[in-house]
Amino acid sequence: MSNKDLQQEQSPEISISPPSPWKEYQAAYPIGLVQAIVWLALSTMAQMGVYWLIENEHLTVPPWSPRFGPQVLVMLLFTTALFLYWKFIRKAGLRSLGLRLDRLGGDLKFTVVAAAGMGLFYLFAAGVYWVVLHGFFDDGDAMFRQHLRGAIFKDDSVLYFIGVVVLFPILEEIWFRGLLYTPMRREWGPWASIVILSLLFAFAHNNAVPINQFFGGMIFAYAYEKRRTLVAPIILHMLGNGALAVVGWALVKWQLV
Repeated sequence: MSNKDLQQEQSPEISISPPSPWKEYQAAYPIGLVQAIVWLALSTMAQMGVYWLIENEHLTVPPWSPRFGPQVLVMLLFTTALFLYWKFIRKAGLRSLGLRLDRLGGDLKFTVVAAAGMGLFYLFAAGVYWVVLHGFFDDGDAMFRQHLRGAIFKDDSVLYFIGVVVLFPILEEIWFRGLLYTPMRREWGPWASIVILSLLFAFAHNNAVPINQFFGGMIFAYAYEKRRTLVAPIILHMLGNGALAVVGWALVKWQLV
């Protein structure tokens, strides 16, 4: 072997592509996709069990509590159990679940731009949907109002507002984006994970046509992909739910739906 061949063989490989920050993030993630799905499945079954008890009058929701009050309680209990497991069994930091504030300034700047884009997107989508309904159906207005009634939040109580605008966005982002996205991305890559997770997020809401939840899930997952923290998706989720709550209150008050 010549000296030239030896020099070529010993030369380090040089890459012009910057290292992906997700590589380190994924390598530090303490559990696999199957285990993450099991955690979500257990939490979901417990929530469904609570609703079954309510529907069959084995459990009574207090008059002052929104109907989803027991569900929120179950989610809080499972989230606490997940945190304890993460910290003391897996010996991992909660930042691997996206719970970190070290990039807060950039997160807030990203959220402002993303929120404006999200609002414009939903206005455009609503306009396209209205045009399509009127182009193909005789009762397009009635169908649009029916979909609107199913999309907005109609309860105007303080506890309902706190649950929908504060608690659900935080808890759902921890479970769907924080828990599931990283192992899904490690297995399938970013775009397949965003789409599959958004479908899962949409169907978890148990709506007849969960279009809003699917596109919302896409936006929240993309925000997590770009920022690698839950700050941006949580705030975007809060703003989206808050808009639905305020619009719902206004439409009900003015008897438009």
